[in-house]
Amino acid sequence: MFPTKILVVADCSEGASLTLQAATELAGGTGSELHIVHVVPVVPEQSRPYSWANSSWAKEKGEAQLEWRRLRGLELLDAQARHVEEELWGTVTATHFREGRPEKEVVRLGEEIDAGLIVTKSQRRPWFERIFGAGFSEEIFWRTNRPVLILSERGWRSSAVPRNS
Repeated sequence: MFPTKILVVADCSEGASLTLQAATELAGGTGSELHIVHVVPVVPEQSRPYSWANSSWAKEKGEAQLEWRRLRGLELLDAQARHVEEELWGTVTATHFREGRPEKEVVRLGEEIDAGLIVTKSQRRPWFERIFGAGFSEEIFWRTNRPVLILSERGWRSSAVPRNS
């Protein structure tokens, strides 16, 4: 039986349209609910040794940048939902906006809504980054016990069976 809820990760990169299209086709062909999530990365504040970095104008600038990213994220989420409904002829059940570490928030939301499939795209990264650390999609793959479909321009990789932790 195919999952009843599909969670797709939305961002503003080049491969996002392909990911959204694939998730919409899967949801439409199987009668599944389509949920779209966008996560604004938030880095925890750390005290800096430099006095200028702790000044009020530096904090205000950081807060202004975070607010800009929040607004941009909400606009992106709205645009992705409109794209699904107007151009891909799909139906979006819900959109979700989160802040924090993207891979953790996607996994957490997948558990909250009981997603049967998480759809994301792979990031093109230099070979030395692939050797020394997992990327965003790999982090989701290893952190969840739900099936993950990872799309790329070159093809797709998937996890058909959830792994036991």
